[in-house]
Order: sequence, then C-alpha cells, then structure tokens
Amino acid sequence: MSLRLNIWAPWPPSPSGVADYAAEQAEALATHVSVVRLSNSEAEAPPAADLDLYHVGNSPAHGFVYRAALARPGVVLLHDWSLHHLVLSETVERGDTRTYLREMRRAHGEAGTFIARQVARALGGDLWPALYPLNDRVLEASLGVVALTPSVAARAALRLRSRPVLALPHHLSLPLDPLPTRTEARNALGLPQAAFVVTAPGLATRSKQLDLVLPVLARLRAHHPQLQLVVAGAVEKGLPLDDWARSSDLGGGLTVTGRLSLEDFIRHLVAADVVLALRFPSHGEMSGALLRALGVGRPVLVTAGTPAAEAFPEGVVVPVDPGPGSAAGLEALLSRLVEDAGLRESLGRLARAYVLAHHDLGNTARALAHFLHDVFRDRERLKRSVTALRPDEGSLSAYLLDEVRWSAHDLGLAGLSLDIEPLLAPLSKKSL
Repeated sequence: MSLRLNIWAPWPPSPSGVADYAAEQAEALATHVSVVRLSNSEAEAPPAADLDLYHVGNSPAHGFVYRAALARPGVVLLHDWSLHHLVLSETVERGDTRTYLREMRRAHGEAGTFIARQVARALGGDLWPALYPLNDRVLEASLGVVALTPSVAARAALRLRSRPVLALPHHLSLPLDPLPTRTEARNALGLPQAAFVVTAPGLATRSKQLDLVLPVLARLRAHHPQLQLVVAGAVEKGLPLDDWARSSDLGGGLTVTGRLSLEDFIRHLVAADVVLALRFPSHGEMSGALLRALGVGRPVLVTAGTPAAEAFPEGVVVPVDPGPGSAAGLEALLSRLVEDAGLRESLGRLARAYVLAHHDLGNTARALAHFLHDVFRDRERLKRSVTALRPDEGSLSAYLLDEVRWSAHDLGLAGLSLDIEPLLAPLSKKSL
C-alpha cells in the first residue's frame, strides 16, 4: 500500500519562494507516495495520513505549517535554519511579547532574554535574528528533518542525535524547455541586446545587499556604460531601493520588474550576463533562484561562508567575502567578469553541468520518498523520542526542563540525552 502523505506548505500563488518548490516536489513525489496538499483552510481538520511533511520557512506565510508541525509530529523540511522571523510573526506581531521572551530564553538562555528584549522593541537589526535561530521547538517536535544544505543538515544532526536527518540537494526546475537563447530572452523581455546585464533575482530584501551593490555598479558603469542592473522581482515593503539608486547615481542603469511569472523569471536569468545571489546575514537558506541561475548556465556571485556557498564545489559559484572589504571585492570580481567573456562562459558551463548532475528533481524526490518510508517504518520509536522531550506545556515540569535545556545548550551539550527527567520529577510535584 502506498504511503499516504499530507504535505503542509504555502502553495502558488503565494509570494513565498517555498510555494513553487513545494509544488514542484509534490508532483514528483506523487510517483512514489500518495500525496495530499494541505492549505491554510484545511489546517484545522486535515485528512487521515500515514505521515505529515512540513515545509517550514522563515516568514509569516508558514505560520499555519509551524503550528501544525508542533501539534502533529511529522517530518520537517527546513528551508531556513533560522526561524526567528517566523516566530516573531507568531508572537510579537500578534501582541504576545511574553511568549517570544520565553521562547528566546528557552532556546538561548540569559543571552536570549537580553537579545529578545531588544528585538521586541525593533532594535535588533538584521544580524541578531540570524544568529538566534529559534528553531528548537520545531526540531524537538519532528520525527525526522530534511535540510537543503549539508551545513544545515549537520547542525540538525547535532541537535537530534536519536532521529534521522537527510541532506537533500535543492532540486532544479526549469519550466522553459528548451531554454531560449540569450538573444531570444532579451527580445521577449525588451532588454537591449548590447547591454551587460547584472541580474538580482527574486524579492529585493535588505539581506541581498543592494545598498552595497548599487554604488559598486555605478562606479563600474562609469567605465562600462552598457552595464545595467535588473532586479527581477518585487521590492520588499519599506526597502528604500529608490533612495539607494539616487544616492549611488546609477542613473538609468537600474530596472525593477516587479513580481514575475515563473517563465519570465527564467527568461531574466537567461538574459543575464552575471547573476547576484548575495545573502547577508544568511538564515541558512538555499535559494531556488540561485539553483535556476546555475541551471541556465550563468556565473553567480554568492556570499562566502553561507550555507549556499558551502553547498557547491569550488568553481561552481563565485564567493564574495562579507565584511569591510566586501564592496572592493565585489567590484574587482564584477570588473573581471565584465571584461572576460571567456571566463563567464567557462563558469556558466561548469555551473550548469554540476546542477544538472546533482540536483535533478526526479532523483531528489526519490531520495526523499525513501527517507519518508524509513521514518514511517520507525515512527513508533520516533514518537516516543518526541514525547520524552514534551512535558505538559505550562506545567512546572516543563518550566524546569526548559531551564535545564538552555543551560545544557550554553555548555555545548544540546542534543545529548542528559537523563535529567527523573531528577526533576520530584521537584515538579512540589508547589513553588
């Protein structure tokens, strides 16, 4: 009998990039398991299933998935290592600062309490939410974890020593087959054939460092007037992209497309000479736009030291070191790529060959199906492992265990069985 699988995820046309990924994967998985796709409206009464698969990403669009994953243990597919923004949307942004403070203390101890008070007052900036991932509850409630980069899989395995973890390569999906040529793509999009196009794909956010990119491109454009930056996607609400463009004096060298169909999104990647996939701070994500850019054979610049950079062998992506020297490093790399067409072609061929060989949708779906079947066969033991970490919420026992947990975390003992529950049991029966 086929495994009956409920898949919890935002689905197209949700603005979350996870939606396209989940839909593509669900179609491929359907050849191996019986799939039911669940939407937010079905969250209260999901159909019976052998196993639940939760696509959890770091945005409010995943709130219903997050709540279901805590209530019904299943397999969690982590699209981001840090879920801080998701937890913020479930707590502080709903007026429940107290729960957020408790979650930060539970996960990160006294330092978490201090940081949480700053973040709750909107003083945390961009870096702290990336450094304090707030994923403990989801990990503890999972029967197994799927990660899209080796580094995130390794982190999860350290925290969940008694439960299975799968490092699953992010699949490649290219809806245009065959791909258009660069000339055809530019004609379809109205881009000038003679331009040197640098494309920043997807939703423009602060983490994509466009405030760094725009002045660099303005300086390069003084020597290469054909250079043009295309933001192939929408702009995050409140992002001062226009102000950055004016202050950098990029002039007519910036085009912002707004939200695109997936087909036009691929055309923009094909039309590019170079693609920017910078992310700092990183939340441990693997970008679908990055995979597609590599898949169409374009050189892609990424932020060095991030999971997305570390997931590929040397030469597949071009790393840009973050930090004080990042602008100079980015300018030097782009200058070289502008002037060396042979290097661009060589990088693009290597990138396309690698992702076609290692990120095939059919192969990744098959690997995931095997993992899901293994989890299902071992589900009773795994459920006992989950239950052992979950005393009644709000009880004294839960409070004491949380205090011990963050202390163990601070000592580097997270994920180890401390066998502390028998010692806490007598204390939990006494009144405070």
